[in-house]
Amino acid sequence: MSDQNQYLRVTSLQILSSGAMDYTFDPKQNCQVLEIYAHATGNISETITLTYISRDSSSYNTKLQATNLSTEADFAFRPTGHLVLMDGDKLRFQCTNATATATLYLTIIAEPYGHQKASAITSPGL
Repeated sequence: MSDQNQYLRVTSLQILSSGAMDYTFDPKQNCQVLEIYAHATGNISETITLTYISRDSSSYNTKLQATNLSTEADFAFRPTGHLVLMDGDKLRFQCTNATATATLYLTIIAEPYGHQKASAITSPGL
């Protein structure tokens, strides 16, 4: 198999009436996060928080964004610069469930960082 770049794509869902969404993206390899999308089946008024979880220690964790949705169904995050996760780094996506009864669907799209063998990214362990 020849070398090629492929995108990583991970999805998750949470029925907010059952609990808040707390999803951790752990790619198990170096990658660059390109896009994060969340869509609810109805308008919600909840808080979405994205946090960089450092492989070094919790002292290095950084809140990237906190957004208060107000009767909205969609959320999109596209880093304005590079958002590189190195092996061991993670990205945490959280959404409260204070009032929502909708289902929240999450999609994260990332690109392997650097040129890698295709065999290393066909089963990325997401």
